[in-house]
Amino acid sequence: MGIENVCYNSSMSQDLNYLIALNEFPKFGPKSLARLMGYFASAPCAWEATAPDLKLAGIHDNVINEFLEARKAINPDALMQQITDNQISVLTLTDDSYPSLLKQIYDPPYLLFIRGTLPNLDNHRSLSIVGSRKASDYGIRVAKDLTQEIAKQGIVTVSGLAFGIDEIAHRATIDVSGITIAVLGFGILNPPSAREQEVQKLIVENNGAVISEFPILMHGAKQNFPIRNRIISGISNGTLVIEAAEKSGSLITAQSALEQNREVFAVPGSITSPTSAGTNILLKNGAHMVTCAQDILNVFDMGSCTPAQVEIKQKPIGLTPEETAILETLSKTPIHIDEITRQTKLAAHQISATLSVLELKGLVQDTGGQYYTYA
Repeated sequence: MGIENVCYNSSMSQDLNYLIALNEFPKFGPKSLARLMGYFASAPCAWEATAPDLKLAGIHDNVINEFLEARKAINPDALMQQITDNQISVLTLTDDSYPSLLKQIYDPPYLLFIRGTLPNLDNHRSLSIVGSRKASDYGIRVAKDLTQEIAKQGIVTVSGLAFGIDEIAHRATIDVSGITIAVLGFGILNPPSAREQEVQKLIVENNGAVISEFPILMHGAKQNFPIRNRIISGISNGTLVIEAAEKSGSLITAQSALEQNREVFAVPGSITSPTSAGTNILLKNGAHMVTCAQDILNVFDMGSCTPAQVEIKQKPIGLTPEETAILETLSKTPIHIDEITRQTKLAAHQISATLSVLELKGLVQDTGGQYYTYA
């Protein structure tokens, strides 16, 4: 007789306590948890099960032995207290408010731990924005500009809180009062770095959410991040890749999006740049090319950017001939000072002095390495 026929009925609060405890065992992923909850009458029943009943539930022998030993050190009530004390909310796959997009993927997380406010994604379009940790000046500028235009349209942005494009996407969204979601590759209560802590705080304070499916104190092991990436793509209507090497986590996220039948977008880059190799491959393979936010809105069938959300630059007045000549060489793509000199035919000392003045006027930005753009 299976334990589902003899185990007591538990309350919803007990179920959640024990579900969280089951999730603390690292080898119980979403499929195992779904298997257990499909077999046993309740989470407490699954937690207290004997080896024979766990085997009947479809758990492998070697995993059973590890679990029986590991659960001796796990206290379900203490775990729940930690979560409550840290104002973390928990969604299960069976909750009505579980994101419907995420529920559609092949192996949706059985539990989601949430810091902050998870928006109702049934009422919002969402776009995951990912890219290189070692973003170029071009990638940084593009990520900021595209993200802000997208967020202004009410699209929820999703990323992975990593250094580089991920962090830029979160911050750029917040800068225009948009909503962003960070998906962690570690436990929701694992102590973050100072940088991660700052960004998490900003996200939560601006009505966004930080989410994780992992055991609450799990460290960011390398193997966690491809697992995490399926959530980034799965909770979104589409994935935008801004700079990615040929072999990168961003391409894994894009592949997940394709497998989940979601839209994939990519920003073209220089054919000589290693961080554009991945995005250019995506474009060759049929990803939507993105050169402005409108390209994404068109695919999402969201109409045009409203006039108030289009940046209009007026020509500065009262400029010297040298200042005008230099500004005419600039765009949002960084240009080296040697190229500015070649195009303007000004003396090197004039170029340096005039660029300094233009920076003080807020018209030019030094992006490093003697490269300059419009501010």
